Amino acid sequence: MRGKVLDYSIQTAEGIISGDNGERYSFIASEWKTRNSHPLKGVIVDFATQENSAVEIYVIEQAQNKYDENVIQSQSTSVAAVVSMIFGIGGLFFDWWFFAIPSIIAIITGHMARSNIKNSNGRLSGDGFAVTGLVLGYIVILLYLVVVLFFVGLLGMATMKY
Repeated sequence: MRGKVLDYSIQTAEGIISGDNGERYSFIASEWKTRNSHPLKGVIVDFATQENSAVEIYVIEQAQNKYDENVIQSQSTSVAAVVSMIFGIGGLFFDWWFFAIPSIIAIITGHMARSNIKNSNGRLSGDGFAVTGLVLGYIVILLYLVVVLFFVGLLGMATMKY
């Protein structure tokens, strides 16, 4: 029989399915047979009945509503974005002693973070951290190159004979 999940409680691991015949059937989480899927309100399912319970429940069609109002979507900050910002700030102070490696790390992790955030469908935040790391990384690399080229030019001028 086909039906639609009307409600599901994570705390009790129980829910209710409305069958196409108009009857309601209770179910427990252990009867949910579709892997990598969880009972959510609005999911269309195929199930067998046993007395007034739904058993052997399989998902036919995911819910039309992308987010169930009963499920709180948590958003976490991208670790790569935080790493990018830390190394971007660190590059301001330590690039001169570590040959621009902190800024290079800030740039690489900043691009990785922005890509991960863009592809996370709103689950990841921290784009501002990533942009901060990228901007600082590029600025410090540019300054580092200018200073190195300046000193190479001075060294070249000092060794020239007139």
